[in-house]
Amino acid sequence: MKRIISTVIFYLCIFTVIAQSEKPKTGPIINDYGASFAIKKAELKLEKGKEYKVIFDIYTDRSKEGQENPLINTVARFLNMHGQQGIKEENMKVVVILHGAATKSALSMKAYEKKYDAKNPNTELIEALQKKDVEIFVCGQSLLFNKFDLEDVSKNVKVSLSALTALVEYQSNGYQIINFN
Repeated sequence: MKRIISTVIFYLCIFTVIAQSEKPKTGPIINDYGASFAIKKAELKLEKGKEYKVIFDIYTDRSKEGQENPLINTVARFLNMHGQQGIKEENMKVVVILHGAATKSALSMKAYEKKYDAKNPNTELIEALQKKDVEIFVCGQSLLFNKFDLEDVSKNVKVSLSALTALVEYQSNGYQIINFN
């Protein structure tokens, strides 16, 4: 009996170690960002072959000093975890609207450095998203209320009249809003 219990405990320990050693991975769509875990027995997944239209409403920035906005990183995670599942890149139409505290994420490196005396930690992530046809907008109202100039915006970000404008426009075109602020 002791031997059976010892064997069961041994295997439970092994399985626990294996489960804990699994690491999140990036890709296949956005490398270096958006790490996610594979969920082998997920009971709800997106359907392959279907088109998905999503607009991410990002108005906060809970980043630690020198790190990218984690909510923008979640956009990369969305693409990667569904790409890992087999959803084709061209079937994921993604838009991001930055406003409120997230407005600073949309600044060019030069403007960010001038204002915060540091490099914009979001520049490379935003560029990687834009290269994968993610449309990224910043709220023009938030820019001006935060005393930024329109010329301060990164070349990889477009200016919308307002966040409200972008949300209404894209939702009226069938985009589903993801708001996790």
